Amino acid sequence: MAAEQGVAVAAADIDHAAVGRVAEEIRSRGGSATALTADVSQEDQVQRLFTEAAAELGPITGVVNNAGVIVTKPLVETTQEEWDRCLDVNARGVFFGCKHAVLHFREHGIQGSIVNTGSISALTGQHRQAAYAASKGAVVQLARQIAVEHAAEGIRCNSVGPGSVHSAVLDSFLSGQDDPAAAERKLAQTHPMQRVGRAEEIAAANCFLLSSAASFITGSNLQADGGYTAA
Repeated sequence: MAAEQGVAVAAADIDHAAVGRVAEEIRSRGGSATALTADVSQEDQVQRLFTEAAAELGPITGVVNNAGVIVTKPLVETTQEEWDRCLDVNARGVFFGCKHAVLHFREHGIQGSIVNTGSISALTGQHRQAAYAASKGAVVQLARQIAVEHAAEGIRCNSVGPGSVHSAVLDSFLSGQDDPAAAERKLAQTHPMQRVGRAEEIAAANCFLLSSAASFITGSNLQADGGYTAA
């Protein structure tokens, strides 16, 4: 969606083939995009992302921290390794993305914008999501912290909280259910809009917060969740 508005996009993922397809799709529609590969839980790789993206596309003005994994287990069955992996990607990875975004903005004198991907799980209790909920709560609060610390520099940071959305994370969750189709119908019914969201609806929220239309918005959490957290 950002590419459709004329923004050059640096897409990054741990899966080289997957992110390559994303960049190719953007280019096939007339947009400008480059595909980069990194494990966001590793700071040196996140730092490299910014260097490579800027070398190919020019200084970065907006960052969306969206990488995520999910663990769907009761608390007492969650292993330390599963907890650590979830927090490493979802929380530590966002920390690295925010840290190096701020450093990049400062280096280039940019009043940039950061959007962190939260979740309904950041604000409400969810069954079998202890690690995931903890990680998402962290990134929502981190956005507020960054907003306060860097507002005077013209750097904004917000979060978007998706409800259930057709995505790789939702597919992963559903695949662990006894009846994935029934589980999806049940999820839809928990949202006042009675449906699961679309990726482009979350992208629209991200693009708004990145844009100049949101120039006086920082430290906010925009729930794009079909009314889930309002119910």
